Amino acid sequence: MNYQQLYSRLTGELSARLPNASKPQVRNQALVTLSLAYSPNCHLPTLAMLLPVPGQRENLIQRIRRWLDNQAVTQHRCYMPLVRHLFAHWAGVELGLVMDRTDIEARWSLLMLAAAFRHRALPLAWRLLPFGATDAETQIALLEQVQPCLPDPERVQTTLFGDCEFRAVDVQQYCQAHHWHWQLGLKSDILFHQDGSDWQPLHAIVVPRGERRCVQNVILTKQHAFGPVNLMADWTRDEDTPRYVVLDQPADRHAWRRGRKRFWIEPSFRDWKSYGFDLEDSKLVYPERLETLLLAMATTTLWMVHVGQWVTETGRRPLLEAPHKRDYSIFRLGRDYAFRSQVMDWPLPIGFTVSY
Repeated sequence: MNYQQLYSRLTGELSARLPNASKPQVRNQALVTLSLAYSPNCHLPTLAMLLPVPGQRENLIQRIRRWLDNQAVTQHRCYMPLVRHLFAHWAGVELGLVMDRTDIEARWSLLMLAAAFRHRALPLAWRLLPFGATDAETQIALLEQVQPCLPDPERVQTTLFGDCEFRAVDVQQYCQAHHWHWQLGLKSDILFHQDGSDWQPLHAIVVPRGERRCVQNVILTKQHAFGPVNLMADWTRDEDTPRYVVLDQPADRHAWRRGRKRFWIEPSFRDWKSYGFDLEDSKLVYPERLETLLLAMATTTLWMVHVGQWVTETGRRPLLEAPHKRDYSIFRLGRDYAFRSQVMDWPLPIGFTVSY
């Protein structure tokens, strides 16, 4: 399939999925998505050379910039319909939501809510914020943006995972109100009590290095007296201090294993940064342009994960890696197959769903 045909099919798929976007918005989103799929980075001069439309490089760069500056290109209009489509076809009985923040140089912080999938995270919604930590109000606003798109929690068990930046009781109460489970990090100085005992900080829980301790049915913080909830204190040998986690489900080894999904978002951030799109070196100064570029990167990520899963399920994985190895992520498989399909004229699926 040549590049022009691929662009035409991608435009058609996005047109079907983005009913409130205008035709020019869809075409430009398809152009930048396609360029990102094949580009070694997200630098505009590089992306411009991969646009399957005629024009001088500077004119093509200006076309991308005009799309990046278009205030009508928003997550609600041009990305959230893809999230609804993703979950309309979600066949799993569990859904792990992962919230985390990564920094872009020392200028911006990217707050992301994603769905855990095969040791990677599918981007659902994000906020580009001034450099620094986030607050509960911002975090809840991100959850509220995605919540209407999610499957019924009675059919799909939904759990929010996050580190201690997302420990606020308000966030836990939001999960409780929407019948989600949660597993969130805590700081060691947070107070708790159990069975009428005195309030004490989490670091009072005795846990030897290299071991884990679980505590059930505690009340959390003097200010909120929230609970009952459960605690895990885990001190791995390669860390200087224990890690503390609050959860609403029983604290045991099964919960600890589920909690590892929180870390799946970190390699996805690397896919967007040094190991993939090179986001930190995009040279974009204006946050509005960066926000729209993130939208295109999220669209590309969903597509490449869709391709990577299709490669695996159709037995094409040995075309890209040795049969006895599993070195490549689902995202890397999708991108590598996209590159190879252009050389070998292989079929390349277009879609924004995953399956189990």
